Amino acid sequence: RRCQRSGSSLKPIGASRRCFVQMSIDMSKAVSSNRAEPTYRFQRVHPALVTGHVLMVKAQRADPVQPFVQQSPLDSACGVHVITAILSITALAKPSALANMSRRQHGIAAAVWRAFGDTYFSGVYAPDWVDRFESLGLPLELTAKYRPHDAVDAHVLDWLMQGSLVALVLHSVRHARTKHWCLAVGVDGAFVDRKHEVDTVLLLDPATDSPVFAAHNARLRLKGHAVPKRPAKSEKTCRPRPVTWLYESLDWNAEEVHLQAAVRVRRTP
Repeated sequence: RRCQRSGSSLKPIGASRRCFVQMSIDMSKAVSSNRAEPTYRFQRVHPALVTGHVLMVKAQRADPVQPFVQQSPLDSACGVHVITAILSITALAKPSALANMSRRQHGIAAAVWRAFGDTYFSGVYAPDWVDRFESLGLPLELTAKYRPHDAVDAHVLDWLMQGSLVALVLHSVRHARTKHWCLAVGVDGAFVDRKHEVDTVLLLDPATDSPVFAAHNARLRLKGHAVPKRPAKSEKTCRPRPVTWLYESLDWNAEEVHLQAAVRVRRTP
């Protein structure tokens, strides 16, 4: 076998070639380990939403329709407005019919008014909202989570990443009596260390103007660390500690809120 000289020793050419290949592999591993993982921002919204000058939703055998109806300053019907958006996005009712539900005699819009009409100026709590909504007998599956011990925040992020609609009840940290219904339609976050980390929930808020060139008109931005799968407990009360979000929109001042309830809504076959 032919040999090559290396210093004062002789080594077979085949063995030297294997050593060189091994050194090249080791160097490539060192370079790849020092290379930063790809990082970018991402956004996911419900697939039925179509952004533009006015937010639209795809309709079956018809032109796209507007799913958003703004709440008036006189009523407390944010929960009803969230239902109208859900029914429009899931193509179960026409927005034009829902906008005149109090005058309708038949159909889903009339049924919604019969179920929720008495709450229009008083508001509705989450468990009652779910019961009334399920009483309509629509092809929708509702999954509700209440308060921190149900890990509401973690469930909301998982549901939104799966493309579901989620009705939320926001509870003001500063004003304990302030509770408000919004519809979560998507998420925003960062891809870091090969994981999607959500830090923002995208909302359709009936108390705010219609979105323009966006699928949302408000958002919840996470304050502090990532949302835990299991809520941490307070050292003083031993109760689950709620996650604090910062509510932001163009029409209202930023405000810290907690998620008091969340209801996932999915259409069934």
